[in-house]
Amino acid sequence: MPVMETHALEARFKEALARLCPEGRLLAAVSGGGDSVALLYLLKAAGRDTIVAHLDHALRPDSAADAAFVEKLAQRLGFPLETEHVDVRALAHRKRINLEAAAREVRYAFLARVARRWKARCILTAHTLDDNAETVLLQILRGAGRGLGIRPLQRRVARPLLEFSRAELRAYLEARGARWLEDPTNRSLELDRNYLRHAVLPRITARFPHALEALARFSQAQQADDWALEALSARHLIPDRRWPVPAYRALPLERAPEALRRRAIRGVLEALGVRPEARLVADVEAALGGRAQTLPGGVVVRRQRGTLFFIPPTVRFPKVQPPAGLEARPPRPGDYLVFPYGRKRLVDFLNERGVPRELKRRWPVGAVGAEVRWVYGLWPEPDEDRYMRRALVLARAAARQGEVPIGAVLVRDGAVLAEAANAVEASRDATAHAELLALRTALRRVGEKVLPGATLYVTLEPCPMCYGAILEARVARVVYGVENLKAGAFTVHGLEPRVALEAGRVEGECAKVLKDFFARLRPGRDGA
Repeated sequence: MPVMETHALEARFKEALARLCPEGRLLAAVSGGGDSVALLYLLKAAGRDTIVAHLDHALRPDSAADAAFVEKLAQRLGFPLETEHVDVRALAHRKRINLEAAAREVRYAFLARVARRWKARCILTAHTLDDNAETVLLQILRGAGRGLGIRPLQRRVARPLLEFSRAELRAYLEARGARWLEDPTNRSLELDRNYLRHAVLPRITARFPHALEALARFSQAQQADDWALEALSARHLIPDRRWPVPAYRALPLERAPEALRRRAIRGVLEALGVRPEARLVADVEAALGGRAQTLPGGVVVRRQRGTLFFIPPTVRFPKVQPPAGLEARPPRPGDYLVFPYGRKRLVDFLNERGVPRELKRRWPVGAVGAEVRWVYGLWPEPDEDRYMRRALVLARAAARQGEVPIGAVLVRDGAVLAEAANAVEASRDATAHAELLALRTALRRVGEKVLPGATLYVTLEPCPMCYGAILEARVARVVYGVENLKAGAFTVHGLEPRVALEAGRVEGECAKVLKDFFARLRPGRDGA
């Protein structure tokens, strides 16, 4: 490569890096292969403050030699170095995941730790134009349903070499007189990526010389669509924050358009570290329909009442201790919960609260012998449940007056600001919903035009009208009991949750009061 071309390539890199990471310290992931070595030389030419990170995966007998090579390279170029050794094969066996997934998990966890230690603004990896083409083809052949290709920037991970081909980076290294390592496993055609790299892409580029660039443009277009669709699909993922495992409200996901539902499920699988294959997405949909499934890694997907749970083999509960004098332990056969007004079998209590079977035997309790007097997050009854039961009292009273039974309680700093029930029939006003009436009462009472920091407890998911009022009043949080299948702002209309949202509190009783009311209506009467 002539000197002028070398300088031109360095200038292109500097511009690409500035677009992704305009300032701050950088952390470069360097394996010792040609692409990552080129990244390091280009960073040196760009004059950016950089830390080098190398992870020894211990997958080959000579992996220690790779680490030594990277150490010498970093010293020669004047970069600080962080290294770590991990037996990835043993980790994959222990976690029951494939080797590739284990290596990726360990690598990015290591890079994140080093980035925090050095306060690096961006983590750089050396993915190239060729890597992107291979990834696009792999994803198409595997039936991926999300945006194709490698993203230039994903959270703090930046890939400034995506517009550079492997060939021009090798020519750059040769012009610099640089050495790099060749991993012998990269020649094995048993690996899908290597097969595409050595047996497929050369044939494609021989016929279509600009195939790499064309696949990159295709990838960029798909990722732009993907960004928009991800935002839409995320609206149907309403976390159920009552539980110590990943859990989401089932009905908003179930009622979502099929394409958005499946995209949302893929996002959940990726967050769990599970490859979002079509068959696994179908498994989650089956669980959503009521048939529990087990994903790779032993994650059980189960729908319990209105919640879809993703329960890993190991569950970590927050470190909350029961009151003094009680033994902290998991449930035992024969346990019963002691109330001020009597007692109940613990297993029945947990069933009533919707605890799935995989969690019931692990749920922390505080007991004296077989007498359970404290249940993590469930007993004594939390404030959220008490406020929701207060709203239920209002809903039942409204039902006796012929109103659709919905009650709302507005709370701030532990004090009830206002409470109301539906009054549509009594006032002959279609806007006299419980939420709006509670908001109006609270605003008059406190003499303010907004209610920052307030929480609205309502037995039924708000409609778009009430949700708009909630946003205008700057209510911080909404807790609702059960989904609104006729006019729910989130379940039916797919509006973006722009407040802290919690659903499912006392959902069984909230659903029952509505069901009983509509069952008593005369045939043909509109219950809206």
